[in-house]
Amino acid sequence: MRSDLIYNEELLEGRNAIVTGGATGLGRAIAVGLAQVGATVTIVSRQEAILKKAAKQISDETGKMISYDIVDIRDVESVDQLSGRHKNVDILINNAGGQFPQKARDFTSNGWRSVIDLNLNGTWNMTQAFGNNMLEREGGSICQIIATVGRGIPGIAHSASARAGVLELSRTLAFEWGPKVRVNCVAPGQFRTEAFDSTYEDGVGDGFVDQPLPNIGDVSDIANGVIFLVSSGARFVTGEVLYVDGGLILQGPMSALPIDGYPERK
Repeated sequence: MRSDLIYNEELLEGRNAIVTGGATGLGRAIAVGLAQVGATVTIVSRQEAILKKAAKQISDETGKMISYDIVDIRDVESVDQLSGRHKNVDILINNAGGQFPQKARDFTSNGWRSVIDLNLNGTWNMTQAFGNNMLEREGGSICQIIATVGRGIPGIAHSASARAGVLELSRTLAFEWGPKVRVNCVAPGQFRTEAFDSTYEDGVGDGFVDQPLPNIGDVSDIANGVIFLVSSGARFVTGEVLYVDGGLILQGPMSALPIDGYPERK
């Protein structure tokens, strides 16, 4: 992640933030960014060893104390216990998620359900638990990390469906929970992370030069978008999706499989 900081270092001073999946990839970049602008950050996931290592690294990098906690976002009881331990959260970043690329015709029932359970149900579990805490206090801000939904994403129909569901959920909650809780989404484009490299085959994303901003984004671009949406600078913004994608949603390669992974059209 680039070290450049475009926001005031005290922008989120006094705010408490939780980042799911905050130990790696985009989540780690978001945690770093929030800490750099003054938020008190807790990163959460299922794997304590990875969390512990990441918390120390981020603390060393930012000079801010980073905490961690354990949760399985798919498990309602686990989420409720987490929200009980962190009742004073002002900012929730639902970044945790995942998928595997496969043609839709080849999905198994278990494969479909596992991705929906993680990306949609898991996000809902966290959103409801922490949203209720915010509603009972002074309010807060929730930011969901989704995907470039809107054009279809061949190869990950399960995840595309779940992420689109999170977007519509967020728009609905923005209405129900306003004015105390703002709910927005960030939709990343192509970002080179360890998860991307381990999930997708070589060739996925080739052609990104066809999008309006012809390069792969830096993870700090996602962090900057999230910081804006949870800050007072976006105090009149809710129910929105911010595409941080170099214009990919307008034009660019949307397939999660190499183009030769599809049968020839007749």
